[in-house]
Amino acid sequence: MVFFFKDRAKVNVYIDLFEANINSFKFDPNEVLGIVKVKAKEALELFKKGSGEIETEIISTKDNKNIRKNRMVSITDFLVMEYENDYDKYKDVLNKIIEVTK
Repeated sequence: MVFFFKDRAKVNVYIDLFEANINSFKFDPNEVLGIVKVKAKEALELFKKGSGEIETEIISTKDNKNIRKNRMVSITDFLVMEYENDYDKYKDVLNKIIEVTK
C-alpha cells in the first residue's frame, strides 16, 4: 500500500510502503486532514493523458476512528504549483512505486 499526501507548506510528496492493516494507521488530525490512496499506474496514466479521473480512497480521522470513502479525482485535485508540470513532478515517484511494488 502506498500513501501520498500534500505538504502545502513545502509542496513535497512523500511515499511510504505500509503493509499493516489500514485500520491500524493513526495520524494526528491536527497535522494531517486525511490521506488519499491512489493506484500508482492509474495516477501515472492520468498525468500522461492530462485529463480524466481516477478512483481514490480517502482516509480521515474522526473521534480517533478512521473514516474511509471513495471519491473520483482529477489532475486539479493534485497539488501542482503554477511553475511546475504535473507529469514531470510526479512521474519519477510513481514509476519508482510501480517498480518496487511489482
